[in-house]
Amino acid sequence: MEQIKTVIPLNGEEKQTEAMKELSSGKYSPLLHQVRQKYNFFTGISLLFGIGFTFFFYKAGMGFNVLAFTLLMIVLLSLIMNRLQIKSKKLTIVYYTAASLLGLSSMLTSSEILQFINLVGILVLLDLSILHQFYEDSGWDFTKHLKFMFGLVFSSIAAVGMPFVDSLNFLKHSRLVKTERTKNIILGILISIPLLLVVGALLSSADLMFGEMTSRIFKFLFSSDILSVIFMIIFGCIACYCIICGAARTVVNNENPIIRTKADSTIAITVMSIIGVVYTYFCSLQIIYLFANGLFILPEKFTFAEYARRGFFELVAVTIINIILILICTTVFRENKVLKGIITFITVGTYIMIASAAYRMLLYIGAYHLTFMRLFVLLFLVMDALVLAGIITYVYRKKFPLFVYSVITVTACYLAFSLSRPDYFIAEYLINEQKQLTVEDVAFLTRELSLDAAPAVLPLLSDGERLGQITYSGENSYDGYNAWESAETYTKDYYVKINSHRKNHSVRDYNRSLKMAEDVSKRYPLKNITKD
Repeated sequence: MEQIKTVIPLNGEEKQTEAMKELSSGKYSPLLHQVRQKYNFFTGISLLFGIGFTFFFYKAGMGFNVLAFTLLMIVLLSLIMNRLQIKSKKLTIVYYTAASLLGLSSMLTSSEILQFINLVGILVLLDLSILHQFYEDSGWDFTKHLKFMFGLVFSSIAAVGMPFVDSLNFLKHSRLVKTERTKNIILGILISIPLLLVVGALLSSADLMFGEMTSRIFKFLFSSDILSVIFMIIFGCIACYCIICGAARTVVNNENPIIRTKADSTIAITVMSIIGVVYTYFCSLQIIYLFANGLFILPEKFTFAEYARRGFFELVAVTIINIILILICTTVFRENKVLKGIITFITVGTYIMIASAAYRMLLYIGAYHLTFMRLFVLLFLVMDALVLAGIITYVYRKKFPLFVYSVITVTACYLAFSLSRPDYFIAEYLINEQKQLTVEDVAFLTRELSLDAAPAVLPLLSDGERLGQITYSGENSYDGYNAWESAETYTKDYYVKINSHRKNHSVRDYNRSLKMAEDVSKRYPLKNITKD
């Protein structure tokens, strides 16, 4: 049974009528009714979300606020589950822990790419935690998990009208508005607003002193800061309420799942067999030209580095297609021993492609140095290989929790990568491996890498002797990036960037990476630098 069955006490004739209509249509959601009946509580939760969102992120960078807001969301989700009488599950704790570690990673790095991926990861993990709490998802296959994961987003968007409808119903039935006197006061306030605007404008024109004072008050009340804060709080409050309603409304009272008949496996066997023949030929070439490394000669127009780069992204795309095809074969078509054998063969071919892609990238790195994207794609290939291992396990053992395995594997690999501050190791690798640094290298170190790399870069920039030996090569080693200024200019700009970060950050967006860069810059000062 996937849905949570909860007996909801319905108060009022209108609510009973609405519930009966939904129940008769087969779309009765007990959780949604419980949320709407406890409007005060869930509105309070939403308001806390909006205030927290505004407090942590208004005019702030990325740092401690990401971790703090993640923990706030986890606390609010726990309160929501407690009020809905849903007990926390073990996997939910795993999701919460992983999301918290991603928040911690955002505080430890100044890389904007990593911070963006961290935010996406946090939202996805909390999305999955909500689904896991609301549903008994142990029997779901991979595609059903994806369906509900993305469905929650669209369901929340579709619930955008609920905060307004529920607020109007609350005002309509609340004791505050039931009295005639209160209604008259509210009506009087609404009528007075346009009158005040007209009268105020006329009096401002009549008296300059009154007009100046009124202008100051108006500018304060309607300043960009106040309006932005109010907008962020309202937006956060509405978004939170929509997410709660969107998640709750998906838990409907339909217990009879649609049983879909799987297609004949002959189709899949034919398609995968044809693809398998092509893969056999392709994988043979990889072993001959790349893995043999000199046993056979490449075409004259290719160097190993050029050959490595030429097909890397195409190989990655093919491996992704292979994984999708294998998932389709296991979910759409009936089980068949021949099909399983072909899938296993395709899996072996996919591993050869992954190895070929990794080897190509290593060759390219050896020729043109290490960058963030080149390191990131190596991480992607590792995750690709681990997920593929889970898929082939699922082919032979249907009870294997493929989706959960994939989420945990990808999250663990990415967390290890994110927490390791890859920009620092990229800079260290370049400085140690490159005997003769060029202006392009300095430009790359100071402009392309985040300040995570500062502990490795600043000792180099403060070394006047080595800095004086830097030359301009004119070669393109960094995916289209070229340097046009002198090494001294890049060096000065780097120190200025560190100083500007120090001035523009507060406790809310405290970032360990930026603080470390500031501390290292004090140990390795640059002489004759003009400070702001």
